[in-house]
Amino acid sequence: MPLAVKPPALCIFDLDGTLVDSLRDIAEALNECLELLGLATYPIDSYRYMVGEGVPKLCERALGRSHPHLIDRLIELARPRYRVRPLRHTRPYPGVGEMIKRLRQAGVKLAVLSNKPHEMTVSVVRAFWPDHTFDLIQGYIEEHRRKPDPYYVLQICDSLGASPSETCLIGDTPTDIETARRSGTIGISVTWGFRSRADLTGAGAPRTVDSPAELAAALGCGA
Repeated sequence: MPLAVKPPALCIFDLDGTLVDSLRDIAEALNECLELLGLATYPIDSYRYMVGEGVPKLCERALGRSHPHLIDRLIELARPRYRVRPLRHTRPYPGVGEMIKRLRQAGVKLAVLSNKPHEMTVSVVRAFWPDHTFDLIQGYIEEHRRKPDPYYVLQICDSLGASPSETCLIGDTPTDIETARRSGTIGISVTWGFRSRADLTGAGAPRTVDSPAELAAALGCGA
């Protein structure tokens, strides 16, 4: 069933785990940094539960409680290491391109909000959608403004002339669910990303979809 009689005015998408599968590139970059510091690395799948809240938090989780004195050094290594290789394996999830096309054809305004550094967020989005498909792209700049802080969601709504109540915030983690709650937007969680349906349901996801086609239909933009 569609969420409303008509499509939302604006959809704000998370990037990693929602629009693109970037897990391998993130994992390999951070594992290379851990190796440089003489520390144990992680299987790629383990990073599903480390990503989503910015580079500092990712590095903090990778170190755990064993080497807190290395956190600043790991962050210093991780940012440039990933910056030179964000697109080695990263690709849009199957069906995402068609879903985005349907939303655009329906006149829905589109934005991206990521906890990935801003310049890298723009670079990744433009690599796959170079024709300004997205009206606004916003990545991580200030630590205290990263999701789940609602600041940039509300800024995007204001910039694109949409109220939070007619805006959908779409993501794959509990962080996105909390961001939607704090911003007063309509939260939709996707299960094809980095977290399971059980994780999302446990975090209080109000709506969950299993495929880009199902998301397009839920937004009133299906075939």
